[in-house]
Amino acid sequence: YGLGRDDGNDGGEHSAIFYKKDKFKLLNKGDFWLSETPDKPGLGWDATCCNRICSWVQLQEIKTGKKFYYFNAHFDHQGKIARIESGKLVVKKIKEIAGQTPAVFTGDLNGGQKSDWYLTLANSGVLTDTYTQVKNPYVNNSSFNGWGKENSGYEIIDHIFVTKGFTASRWGILTDTYHGKFLSDHFPVLAEVTLK
Repeated sequence: YGLGRDDGNDGGEHSAIFYKKDKFKLLNKGDFWLSETPDKPGLGWDATCCNRICSWVQLQEIKTGKKFYYFNAHFDHQGKIARIESGKLVVKKIKEIAGQTPAVFTGDLNGGQKSDWYLTLANSGVLTDTYTQVKNPYVNNSSFNGWGKENSGYEIIDHIFVTKGFTASRWGILTDTYHGKFLSDHFPVLAEVTLK
């Protein structure tokens, strides 16, 4: 699920969420823009390039009946204020939409673990970075690879956060390529989480 960031339909990049329909039932869904006007497409704060969107779903695990929310976003890559305010807005919206129901938030935050916007999320009292829950996270590279051109360093700019109710047992950056070709300018980040 996910709408296009440009027009709220199919236009532009999506912060899509994929799930297995044989394992999860979709209960609810929605989107909001990372801007001062989250209910309609638009640039946020000091962003200069692109509208940014956060998509979310409420899922129910068919086997157990457990319910949770999943949020996914791509923060601006130029506007520092936009990234900080996006972090604040995401925390606010998770509280409003998910309430006390467990939630996962994933995203390309365009910033590492020392960035102000990362710290806004990590110090919110609502979200915990799954990286910090795992004893030995697998970090053999940065999560950004620039299509193989920037394949050094260990900065993580793609993050997986959870609220209370989830715990992570494994975390890693998957650096596989397909016959030497990069499938994206970012490597996948994986967290194995359990819903209590």
